[in-house]
Amino acid sequence: MFGYLTPYKEALSEEDQKTYQAYYCGLCRELGQKFGHRSQLILAYDLVFLALLSSGLYETEHRRTEHFCMWKHSRVLKEEDSVLSYAADMNLLLSYNNYIDQAHDSASKKAKTALKLLKKDYERVSALYPRQKAAVETYLKKLSAWEKAPGDNPDEAANYTGEMLSEIFLEKEDEFARYLRPMFFFLGKYIYLCDAYADVFDDIASGSYNPYKKLSSEPDFDDRVQAHLESIMGECTRYFEMLPLFINRDLLRNILYAGVWMGYSGARNVRQKGKD
Repeated sequence: MFGYLTPYKEALSEEDQKTYQAYYCGLCRELGQKFGHRSQLILAYDLVFLALLSSGLYETEHRRTEHFCMWKHSRVLKEEDSVLSYAADMNLLLSYNNYIDQAHDSASKKAKTALKLLKKDYERVSALYPRQKAAVETYLKKLSAWEKAPGDNPDEAANYTGEMLSEIFLEKEDEFARYLRPMFFFLGKYIYLCDAYADVFDDIASGSYNPYKKLSSEPDFDDRVQAHLESIMGECTRYFEMLPLFINRDLLRNILYAGVWMGYSGARNVRQKGKD
């Protein structure tokens, strides 16, 4: 479910590229300091997006510094910003529950090992955020029940992800929540359905649930999915544009209007090559 909120780097200015990389490295550093170096392996692009959005919206104080990266074996620029703490906590919360889902679906040894390593930190973080913890647990229960007796409407399963993400990404109830919550809801729906589109034929082959399984046999499947995803992102960006956001605005627009489509385009191109 992770990895769709990335920038389209070819269209970024040099300064926005530096900003994105500095927040990426800043989140990596924050994960390492809070949960140990092994937690840096779970870093998700989606939470870098959240940090950039929060920093721009609340105009938080931050500073860019240089440090040695043990993963790149070189010195890199990183952002030090208070919003990275919440992003790191939600990164851990989402990743832990993602491993629960993997362990349940495939009995993955990697997932089971990750759960053991992250368990104490997860318990500590989830105690700090009862609303967010409840949202993830409710999501997993709803999705599990749905997959046992699924209907034909992809939106119903996607709504569960939207509801969950709208609680996880929303740090606090304030004057911006009426725009952020629906924005995150549609963003969650998009991520779920885009991931389903990318995996549909693998899921059919393995017998796993996929909301597009029935629709995938239609000749206009790709076009119908694209139209559906475009309508969802249209709603997401409509709420985004209501935010009084000036800092990081171009970078965030790049992600929401272009970057999110790279996963869909890649999956569609692979499918088209297969047809050819």
